Amino acid sequence: MNIKAFIAVVSSVLKDWRVIVTLVVMLFMMWAANFILKYKKRPKKQKKQKAAAEPAPKPEEKKEENSEAEAKE
Repeated sequence: MNIKAFIAVVSSVLKDWRVIVTLVVMLFMMWAANFILKYKKRPKKQKKQKAAAEPAPKPEEKKEENSEAEAKE
């Protein structure tokens, strides 16, 4: 078999619709398998709960405490 006949056979095989369809199906299956293997569902991020800070004393309360301390003296 000479090179021209070999190239003609390869060309006719690659142009056949069954080879093209098989190639497309195999590429799709490989893409789907790769997607499934590498797919990772990320866990939902939980919001951090803020620690309840003690409420600051009102300025009026401080004045009352100071006035009571002065009255005792």
